[in-house]
Amino acid sequence: MDFHISKISQVPQSEVKIRGSRDAFIQWLVTSDHGAHYAVRKFTLLPHGRIGMHLHKYQETVVITKGKCTVCVGDQVHELREGDFIFINSGVKHGFQNKDEQLEFFCIIDYPDDMSITPLEDNCP
Repeated sequence: MDFHISKISQVPQSEVKIRGSRDAFIQWLVTSDHGAHYAVRKFTLLPHGRIGMHLHKYQETVVITKGKCTVCVGDQVHELREGDFIFINSGVKHGFQNKDEQLEFFCIIDYPDDMSITPLEDNCP
């Protein structure tokens, strides 16, 4: 495929299935199905929603476009807000906790051979 044009509102949204997650939704905007060597995903977390702690072999860059959140990465806790971004390397545990308003962010990932996600028992405050 040479190119792909669409609207975010037309891309199906599904619930994030990582253990410990709630009120978190994902849309796969650009994928290997389009011929890309990376994926662009949009996440939406409702107020007080969360993505449970987990790790995986793919790298990711998260760009906050609306709202603010707490991100737990490794053994650190950081506050991110609209306009902030974070790179998370492969094999680094992480999770997101939304604040009081709807949170939206884009997440760009690579495609390693193993795309599995390992949920963790750790909690992100």
